[in-house]
Amino acid sequence: MQSTTNGEHEIMPEAKPEVAHHEEPLNAVPEKEHPVQDGDISAKWLAEYTGPRRDITSQENSVVRNKIDKVLLPIIFYIYFTQQLDKSSLSFASVFGLTTDAHLQGQDYSWLSSIVYFAQLVFQPLSVYALVKFPVNLWICFCFFGWGASLCIMSAFTEFAGLAVWRFILGTFEASIAPSMLVIVAMWWTRREQPLRNNIWYSANGTATILGSLLTYGLGHATSKLYSYQLIFLICGLIAVVLSIPTMFILPRHPTSARWLTDDQKYVAIERIRFNNTGTQNQHFKWKQVIECFIDPKSWMWVVMIFCISLVSGGIGAFGPLILQGFGLSTFQTILYNMIPGGIGIVSNILSAILIQYTKRKSPVLLGAAAFPLAAAAALYAMPRGTQYKSQLLAVYFILQVFQCITAIIFSWAFANTAGHTKKTTTTGMLYLGLTVGNIVGPQLYKSNQAPYYKDGLTANLIVLCIMFGTIILQTFYLAFLNQRNVKRRRAAGKTGAHIDYSLESSVNWAKLRQRQMEAMIAEGHQEAYNAQAFMDLTDLQNEDFIYSL
Repeated sequence: MQSTTNGEHEIMPEAKPEVAHHEEPLNAVPEKEHPVQDGDISAKWLAEYTGPRRDITSQENSVVRNKIDKVLLPIIFYIYFTQQLDKSSLSFASVFGLTTDAHLQGQDYSWLSSIVYFAQLVFQPLSVYALVKFPVNLWICFCFFGWGASLCIMSAFTEFAGLAVWRFILGTFEASIAPSMLVIVAMWWTRREQPLRNNIWYSANGTATILGSLLTYGLGHATSKLYSYQLIFLICGLIAVVLSIPTMFILPRHPTSARWLTDDQKYVAIERIRFNNTGTQNQHFKWKQVIECFIDPKSWMWVVMIFCISLVSGGIGAFGPLILQGFGLSTFQTILYNMIPGGIGIVSNILSAILIQYTKRKSPVLLGAAAFPLAAAAALYAMPRGTQYKSQLLAVYFILQVFQCITAIIFSWAFANTAGHTKKTTTTGMLYLGLTVGNIVGPQLYKSNQAPYYKDGLTANLIVLCIMFGTIILQTFYLAFLNQRNVKRRRAAGKTGAHIDYSLESSVNWAKLRQRQMEAMIAEGHQEAYNAQAFMDLTDLQNEDFIYSL
C-alpha cells in the first residue's frame, strides 16, 4: 500500500495485465489517429514516441503524479505568493501612514487599489494571445521579473501620480500570472486532482496575508531614511526579482520537455491528461475557438460568478485593515488580526478542494462556501460598531473570509469544462475580465466618509452574492443538459453512449472501470479507442466524447 499526495491509499496491482480480453489498450490511441498537423504538443510527441502504447497503471500514475507534485507545486505556489504579496503591499502600507506620507486625498487610495485591475483589464487580450503563442514558462518568468521591478521602482515616488503610473505597469505584468497557473495545472494534473492543486497555489493569498503582515509590521518599525511604505514596496519587489531568475531554469514548458521525467514517465504524464479530454497546449491561435467561447452561454455564466465574488474580494482586500481598525483596534492589533483571514483562506481553500475531490462535484461545494460570506455580510451590515462589540464583529468578519476559496473553485470548474487550447486561454481572459471589473468596482463602493459602517460596500456584497447563488444553480443544470446531449451525439456517431470519466476517479479504480467500459462496448457492439480525440485540440462543444463536470 502506498500513500499518495491527495491523502488516498492506493493498493498497487500485481504484475499482470489489467485488461486481458481486448487487443488494443483502452486509453492508448494508435499513432495514425493523431492529427499531428493540427494537434497539440502532446500529439506531436506521441507521434514520435517509440515506447509501448499501453494502459497506464495505478502505480505508474502515483509515481509520476508524486514527482509532478514535488517539483511543480512549490514553484507555482511561490510565484503566486510573490504576486499576491506585491499586489497586497498597498493594503499593508495603508496601515503605516501611506495616505499621509504620499499626500493622498479623497478617493486616491481607492484608485490606487483599482488601477492595477484596469491594467489587467487592458492587457488581458495580450495575455490570452501570449499564452497560446509563447512557451508558458518563459512568459511567466518575464512577467514575474517585470512586476517585481515595477514595485521596486514604485517605491521611489511620494505622490499619487507616480504611484498610480507604476501600479498600472505592475498590473500589466500581473495580468498573465493566475491564467498561467490555470494553464499549468490543466496541463499536468487530471480533473480529479486539479481542484486541490489550484486551491493550493491560490491559498498563497492567505499565506501572503500572514507573512506579509509580519513582514510589513517589522518593516514599518524599521529605522530608515525611507518612509515605511517605500521600504515595504522595495523589499517586496526585490523578493520577486530575485526569485524570477532561477525559476526560468527550473520551470518546464510542457510535460514532454521536463528534464526530470524519463521518456516513459512523460508518456504516463501525457496519458493521464488524455482522461481530461482538454488537451495540453497548441501554438496555433484559432479564431473559431475564440468565437465559440464568446457565444458559449457557460462562459458568460462563469464570468458573472467571478465578477460577483471579485467585487466582494476587491472591496474587502483593499479595505480589510481599515475595516478592522473601525472595530476599535490599534495599529498593532490590526496587523495581528489581519493575519487570521489569511489562515482562514488557507484552511477554506484546502477543505473545499478535498470535498470536491471526494464528492466529484464542484457546484454543491461552491454553494456551501458561498453561504458563509452571504450570512456574514448580512450580519456585518446590521451590527453596530464600537469596542464593546469588538468580539462579535471580529467573529463575523472572520466568517466572511471564507469567500477566499470561491474564486479558485470557479477557476477549477471553468477550466475542467473547457477544451481547445485557444478556447481555454480565451475563457481565462473572460474570467479575468470579470475578475478585474469586480476588483475595480469593489474598492470604489467602500467610501472613507462611510467608515466604520461602509453601508454601500456591504449592500453591494449582499446583492452580488445572491446573484452568484442563482448563476451557480443555472450553470449546473446547463452542464447536465450538455452531458445528456453528448450521450446522444456519441450514439449517433456509432460509439457507445456509456462513456466513463476517468479524470474524476482515483487511479486505484481505473482497472475496474476499464473492464466496465469494455463490457459496455461489447454489449452495444462497438470497438473504439478511448478519448481518441483528446489531443486533436477540439473544443468541448466539438468533441462528443467530452464529459462535463458538475
